[in-house]
Amino acid sequence: MTTVFKNRLATSINGITTTLTVTSVTASSPSTGYVTLRFATQTAIPYAVGSYIYVSGISVLNYNGGYIVTGATTSSVTYSNSTTGAATGGTIVNTILTSNSSAVTTVIGLSLTNTSSEVTLATIQLQDTLAGTTAYYISNAAIPAYQSLRVVSNGEKLVLGNSNNVFITSSIPNTLDLVMSWVEIS
Repeated sequence: MTTVFKNRLATSINGITTTLTVTSVTASSPSTGYVTLRFATQTAIPYAVGSYIYVSGISVLNYNGGYIVTGATTSSVTYSNSTTGAATGGTIVNTILTSNSSAVTTVIGLSLTNTSSEVTLATIQLQDTLAGTTAYYISNAAIPAYQSLRVVSNGEKLVLGNSNNVFITSSIPNTLDLVMSWVEIS
């Protein structure tokens, strides 16, 4: 049995919860190692460089999964992936964590900090990608200006199933910072 401790620091969590439909896939060339997904033009750039996304439903399975954004515009997102070949379909959504499909993942710490001068409402959703269900862990929890909310702390744990996603959004875009720690046991 292998135990791995991991953490994630995320700043300026985006407020969108919208799932965007992929309209085209630009495959990686042997020299680039990056894939670009296109979607309908948005009014603002929906994904920040360094943020996490979950891609699903693309016809070539190796394009799917959790990735770190390396480039974004109002109509595209790019991530590191060496998959080549034509593909169709799919969706993209912001994510903070995609649990390992071959390990038990346990969140042992999760803190959100409001970096703005206004009250921000934080929402955390869990998605079981195998069953296709989504549930709220917290919904619209008020975090006062310049304050923190310890969502998982003091010995509390959040055990995730195989291939689960954790989505975190804020009522005001780019106002929440996140510190999250978890353990994977395989």
